[in-house]
Amino acid sequence: MTVIVAVAVVAGFVVDAIMHREQMNPVSTWQTANPIIAPDHTVALTLGTTAQDRTQPQPLLPGHLANTDWYLPITQSSAVSYVLHDGQARWLVNGSYYPLSSAPTDPAGFLDYAPDGHMLAWQNGNTITVLTAPLLQHHQIDHAMTPYFTPSNHLDYLSVSGRTLNVQSTYPHRTLPTHALTGHHPFVFGGRDIVYDRDGQIALENLETAHVTTLATVRAKRWPLVVDSLSFGPSLAVMLERPTALPAYLIIVDTHGHISWYRWQTGLKPQIGQAGGHLVMNNVDPSGQLVVWGSHHLHPLPQSSGLYSQSPSGIIFQTSQGFIRLSSITP
Repeated sequence: MTVIVAVAVVAGFVVDAIMHREQMNPVSTWQTANPIIAPDHTVALTLGTTAQDRTQPQPLLPGHLANTDWYLPITQSSAVSYVLHDGQARWLVNGSYYPLSSAPTDPAGFLDYAPDGHMLAWQNGNTITVLTAPLLQHHQIDHAMTPYFTPSNHLDYLSVSGRTLNVQSTYPHRTLPTHALTGHHPFVFGGRDIVYDRDGQIALENLETAHVTTLATVRAKRWPLVVDSLSFGPSLAVMLERPTALPAYLIIVDTHGHISWYRWQTGLKPQIGQAGGHLVMNNVDPSGQLVVWGSHHLHPLPQSSGLYSQSPSGIIFQTSQGFIRLSSITP
């Protein structure tokens, strides 16, 4: 009798564990029919035919790191070189070079630069570090996040006060709604607007007028993280993540109120960038090729890339022939 009771208890624990696991990881597939709750009419993109592109060799400034495998040219006299596997970084500016000992080990999406090439910034925890040439002056901004340089080289950022996010910019003071979440690059359209998520509502707030537009509404529990946002031409892209064992990603693109989207799973961190006015992404196509956003399809490009850098003149990445710049695309 004791053995029977023990077996029953163990069986109960097993059933409970299975039920708990299924609650944590639903048996149903991770995809729903449409991840966009609103607006009603949206377009789901699929992978389509290959697009054509044009690339150009990208020479490196003198003084770059040996074995550089990530390179960011900013101006003709300012660039950053990285050796990713050991986190070495160097800033080349006006014929001199400086080690970046505290720079982020993953620069893609985390290292920001002023368009004139004289300032760099990155976030470490709730602190922003700013470097200024030519004296390599260090300046730290505590309780701050998401640095962004405007086209006029002004540093915008969010200041953190408890659970409140305040926008620090050239526009009137703005405070984001309670529980608002932002990605790495919430400032878009030249710093005129900011993107945030509030309980699944993806909002765009104009910093000059405080006018808020809801781009789309998603299920907050399914897509709890805003990863990144990017404006290109009149369009705006926002990337969300569902952090499961194999992360799922959702890209939403708004072009004059026309909403299109694409959803996929990958264990590799995707990037969004722009080249020739087109939205380009990596780690989407299983082939490893870059893809460009089209009107009804994602179009693979002839190029494959791991991490790339977003330079003012296009996307830069390393190939077996050296670094190249993705300069133009013909979907």
